[in-house]
Amino acid sequence: MAKMITEFFKITDTVALTEMRNKIFTEILRLPMSSGDKNNTEEAMYLWNYNSDAYIKNIKSTAAKGTVMTDFTAMIKIIDISLLGN
Repeated sequence: MAKMITEFFKITDTVALTEMRNKIFTEILRLPMSSGDKNNTEEAMYLWNYNSDAYIKNIKSTAAKGTVMTDFTAMIKIIDISLLGN
């Protein structure tokens, strides 16, 4: 996941950014988590998705990039706790 988010921030083409965002979203959904953890993760992912759209529209915005990174870190924390518990 960390590698994918690193790649995400290297991309400058909006179509490629959208595709990478969608790929990250799909990969996270495939992880073996409990239904409760999956629901919590999906909520965090929707916020990340929304903020990613703002970043994709303005990739030069350091504030948008920081928000997306913060959202991603929160998702990873939920995922890590879930996978360790399973």
